[in-house]
Amino acid sequence: MSGVSNSVEQLTRAHLRNVQQLAVFYTGKRNIYAINIAKIKAFIITEEVSITDTPTDNDIIQGIATIRGVPITLVNLDRWLGSPALPVDQYKLIIFCEFNNHQIGFLVKDVIDIVEKTTAELINNEEQNAKVTYTTYVEVNKQTKLCTVFNAEQLLVDIGWTDDGQTQLDKYIDRPVNNKKIILAAEDSKVAREILISFFKKIEARYEIFHNGTDLVERLKHVNPQDVGCVISDIEMPGTDGFQVAQFIKGTSDLSHIPIIINSSMTTAAIKNKMISIGVDDFVGKTDIPALYESVVEYLGTK
Repeated sequence: MSGVSNSVEQLTRAHLRNVQQLAVFYTGKRNIYAINIAKIKAFIITEEVSITDTPTDNDIIQGIATIRGVPITLVNLDRWLGSPALPVDQYKLIIFCEFNNHQIGFLVKDVIDIVEKTTAELINNEEQNAKVTYTTYVEVNKQTKLCTVFNAEQLLVDIGWTDDGQTQLDKYIDRPVNNKKIILAAEDSKVAREILISFFKKIEARYEIFHNGTDLVERLKHVNPQDVGCVISDIEMPGTDGFQVAQFIKGTSDLSHIPIIINSSMTTAAIKNKMISIGVDDFVGKTDIPALYESVVEYLGTK
C-alpha cells in the first residue's frame, strides 16, 4: 500500500510526462477496472471503518461509512455494473474519492496497481457504453488484461446526485452574454458535453465544442486570437489533456491573453492548485452551472 500512497502524493506531476495515473482494481467479480488517481483521496481498509445501512431507493448505494470523521456514501460498483453484490466483508478496500465536489466511497475487492498511461493508450468507449470512459491494457500477473476506466460522471447521474443541468439552467441563467466572441470548449464526456451545449444555447453564445484537447489546440492554431472570448476545457481527455491545453495557450504569446476556464470533475485541492500554477483563470466543477455562468459572465459580460 505504500507504493499506492506514494503515487497519490505525486499525482500532480503526471501531466509533465503526458500521462494519466490510474488506480487499477478488482471488482467483486474479479473484473479489472480503474479510476484516475487524481480523484482519489485515500484507500481505506473496509474492516477498519463502521458501515451503517441506510434506507434508500437506489440499491447501488451500500450504506454510509464514517471516514476521517465524516459520513461518506458508499457505492457498490458491482451493482452499478449489473452484477450481483458480494457481502460487504468480502470487499477488502474502499476507494475514497472526490469528484464534482462530491465525496464518495467505492467498495472494491482489492487494488492491483497504480499504472501510468499516455493519453494515446486510452481508448474512448463512452459512445458505446455510457458507464465506460476509456479502455486500456494493463499487466496483471505477467499477463496483458483489458482494463475499463468507469465513467464517474455517469455514476453520479445514476444515483441521482447530478441531473442533466436543465434545472440549473432555468434557475440560474437569467440573461444571455453580451459578446459576439466565440467560446472554444473541449469535453470528452458525452453527458457533460450535452450539458455544455445546452448552456451555450441558453446564454446565446457563439461556440465550438470539441471531443478532445487535440482538436481544440489545432483550432487555436488557425483562429484569430482576438475572436476568442474564452476557452473552457476538461482535464481528463484523450490525446491532449487539459494540462497541455492550458500550457499551450499560456505558453503561446498571441494566445496567452485568452481566459481559460477549467471545467473538471477532478476537484481536489491538489489539482486546482496545479492548474492555477499553470496560469488558468478559473476552475469550475463539472456540471456546476451557476459557477460556470458566473465565470463566463466575468469574461464575456451580459446584456
